Amino acid sequence: QDKIQPKLKEFYIKIVTEKTELLSDVAIILADPYVQNVFCMEVFSCLHNMIEKENLPRNEEKLHFLLKFINLGINAWSIVDNDSTDEPKIHKYTLKENVPLLMICLVEDIMHKEMCSKYRENVVSNLISSTSRDPLIKTLAMHYVLTLAQNRNIERLRMVLPLIPESISTLDEVFMHVLVSYLLQYQAEWKQPDFCKAVFNSFLNKYCEDEVVLRHVLRLLWTAHLHLDADLVTETLENIAPQPSHSTQVRDLFMQLSERTAIVDT
Repeated sequence: QDKIQPKLKEFYIKIVTEKTELLSDVAIILADPYVQNVFCMEVFSCLHNMIEKENLPRNEEKLHFLLKFINLGINAWSIVDNDSTDEPKIHKYTLKENVPLLMICLVEDIMHKEMCSKYRENVVSNLISSTSRDPLIKTLAMHYVLTLAQNRNIERLRMVLPLIPESISTLDEVFMHVLVSYLLQYQAEWKQPDFCKAVFNSFLNKYCEDEVVLRHVLRLLWTAHLHLDADLVTETLENIAPQPSHSTQVRDLFMQLSERTAIVDT
């Protein structure tokens, strides 16, 4: 990996300095969600190493390099539509303000017992609110949410999830697929009412007008309802009932789930 990175850096410098159509081709490749995920994982690995060594984001060359690749993928369609050969710039406040906020969150996840809960809430709130003006930090923040779900950090998820609808208007399908895949592994976690309300009432239900989100929520409930409070399941189903604009497949799935949960309740 250490041998590959210098070559990637050399390649990146070449395509952005020569200002050729190759930039748009590379950007489209980097826009692939799986490629974005690989670079996001590298960023988080880099941030953890920085925390251990007590380094700052503005001084970390490897981090800057990884962020440029992610940013190029985020701006891929803008580059294509505008036939641009210019490298999309990273906002100054990304490295000065937002990445440090993300680092603080990572530190707090390690030392949460020693941190004031109010302070944690303020940091998380500032991080999520920054996503509305910074697409790059939005990508990293949503990856952070997925790492919380993967690590079953339900205390932090309970804090983060209700903040997302205030700053992020839509959830993409790849994010929903991965998030729900992690949540489907939960069992005992669903016995905590505050966590359940944070996931459904304060987060997922806010997006269910979107068919993509609704389909994944129904997928989650299909299994998770066995571990959830019956009243919460009933309330959630009432709140996410499909509209005429939703597809027949989703409406049918909703009806099947309603029958399934009714049978279990009886």
